[in-house]
Amino acid sequence: MSMSNQELIQKATVTTAALANAGKLNPRQANRFIDYVVDESTMRNMVRIARFTNEEMLIEKIGVGRRVAVPKEEAADPGVRRGVTTSKVSLKPVDIMVPFEIGDLVQEHSIEGKGTMEQTVMRLMARALANNLEELYWEGNANGPAVLEGDIIDGGSTTLYRKDTYLALFDAWLKQAEAGNVVDAQNAEIAQAIFGKALRAMPRKFKRMRNRLRWFLSDNHEQRYREGLSARQTALGDAAVNSADSPRPFGIQMAPVPLLPEDPLYSEDVVMNTDGTTPSSLSFAPVTELNVCTQTLGKVPEAAFVDGVDYNKDLTNGTVTRLGGGSIGSGATVKVTYRTAGRMLLADPMNLILAIGRDIRIERARNIFKTVNEFAITAKVYCTFEEISAVVLAKNIKVPD
Repeated sequence: MSMSNQELIQKATVTTAALANAGKLNPRQANRFIDYVVDESTMRNMVRIARFTNEEMLIEKIGVGRRVAVPKEEAADPGVRRGVTTSKVSLKPVDIMVPFEIGDLVQEHSIEGKGTMEQTVMRLMARALANNLEELYWEGNANGPAVLEGDIIDGGSTTLYRKDTYLALFDAWLKQAEAGNVVDAQNAEIAQAIFGKALRAMPRKFKRMRNRLRWFLSDNHEQRYREGLSARQTALGDAAVNSADSPRPFGIQMAPVPLLPEDPLYSEDVVMNTDGTTPSSLSFAPVTELNVCTQTLGKVPEAAFVDGVDYNKDLTNGTVTRLGGGSIGSGATVKVTYRTAGRMLLADPMNLILAIGRDIRIERARNIFKTVNEFAITAKVYCTFEEISAVVLAKNIKVPD
């Protein structure tokens, strides 16, 4: 049963007076807060939500062999016994924090009043947390992309780069899916051919229940596919324009993800050439917005290497080439960050595990020197697949115009 807006607001309202144990939410409060964060996310009805209390959560997996049936002979023991295999999926959560403050002047001028103002900001932060988590669950990359400091820090440099330590918390679904079944769209427009190729790449035993599978893709790629269908002078073409239901290529429903970019960010370490002329290939092609930084890039902003002086790039073919006489050493390993063409997953939604720990804290402190109330929301999060062999990654799908 769906919840009203008022019920959602009540779920998110946790006052500091109700907190115990130095801001740690009790189990009921933690579940209410997780409910609110999940309900605010577009992933709430699309993936499997795992709530845990320990530092590490193990999910039991049970499987059987390729064939369990044997011929039956009258009054004879077949002489073999089939068994099951067991394994565990380990969820190792990482800590995240949402730090914010509310100044006295803001509260004094607010028509809502001090208490209501704090609760409103708390709800806004919880909603923003839901969006940030969705970004992490899709684009997380332990390599840590190099981004302009000003893109992630207010007032930061617009010319110097630093490591995005938030996206570097762990490898998320798109990155993990590279260990599954991968097909290359070779920069083709999203169309039946790509869906067919991806479906053929799914192992047979995982596509028997086709109605349980979903195409996870950006909403812009879903829109482009609809536009392609709309050109048909058929009922399907009309439905692509007028129906709110997502298309079902080969009988499998699309699951568009609004916070999944049509050109996801990617970062990898690349070993450069020693001769000053041989290109180094990237994992994707074509690419855009490419930058090259030192492999050791961290929180301290640095200047990126200079295109045309230190290296040449070929965005269409996805390569970088060290130039002799530049600042990049012979055979050096560098961090290359870029935006890829589109990526799409084919998987059972229950195979995508989104983990949120119940050990949540919402703490408040008074800074008498700044005359502000300081808040911090801390939680443990992670994501993974239960069965990576049951995932297909379609990469290098042309980015819609």
